[in-house]
Amino acid sequence: MSKLVAAIYEKPDTRDHSWTQAFAAGLNRHGIKTKIYPYRTKKVKDADLHVFWALRADSVIEHCRKQGQPFICLDHGFTPDRKDFTAINLNHLNGKSELDVMDLAADDARARKHGWRFRERKGEGDNIIIVGQVSGDRSLEGADIYSWANFKIAELELLGHRQVQFKPHPREKPEAVHRAESVRAPVFKGSMEDAFKAAKLLLTYSSTAGAEAWLNGVDAWAASPMSMIYRDQFLPKTPENRQRWLNDISWRQYSKDEMRSGEAWDLLATRIIGKGPGSSPRNRNFRHPVGELAL
Repeated sequence: MSKLVAAIYEKPDTRDHSWTQAFAAGLNRHGIKTKIYPYRTKKVKDADLHVFWALRADSVIEHCRKQGQPFICLDHGFTPDRKDFTAINLNHLNGKSELDVMDLAADDARARKHGWRFRERKGEGDNIIIVGQVSGDRSLEGADIYSWANFKIAELELLGHRQVQFKPHPREKPEAVHRAESVRAPVFKGSMEDAFKAAKLLLTYSSTAGAEAWLNGVDAWAASPMSMIYRDQFLPKTPENRQRWLNDISWRQYSKDEMRSGEAWDLLATRIIGKGPGSSPRNRNFRHPVGELAL
């Protein structure tokens, strides 16, 4: 029986508790003890593994990085059914997650199970569309999305591209909505589906729109390694490489039922236990300060 203890941090008055609780239930099925704490606790709790929603638990993250303890950041999934699936990230978010599932990239079983596939593109739009993000989003890592957009637009103009548009994020903070006016390109006012039809290329800093574009058969480019397409955008665009990318992200996101059943932890345990931030995976010499797990 494992003596591992996991601290689950929950933010008050949020709808994300159902995901952290589902993940905790899966840990319990594997004999891992879980304790629930306030999301923004000032004092990090004594545990072997720390779990929370989104990359905002600063004190917990700082503690884990100093102590070499692993933390799991749950966040929205990568496929269009994002409300039904949540991503499991290790020691960082999205493209910077240290979760290693490359040995499963050739296995399309999970993608087929959930019906995740690429759409065939019928024709190509004429526009290069730059996608905005919510100001201050953690995935931006401090970058100013509007300054970045203007830089890319100027770069594209120098290369002779004239049909460039900027699509602001529909849920931009009220105090920053006016900043779209500072972007030196016409505003694209349609939906993301409209953008996919109109675009020959979609540019994003780190938005999940990059992954959605690929799934819709649209060429896309991302500036930040935080993006789920960043690493693979440098590979040849063959059906085989596209499928491997889809297989990879399929093993990184789970439904509530898959979390509660322990299926997610069953797959991820050997990839997570003993892997503190920046360490090598599956470190059998790792000793937990609180509990221990026989690997």
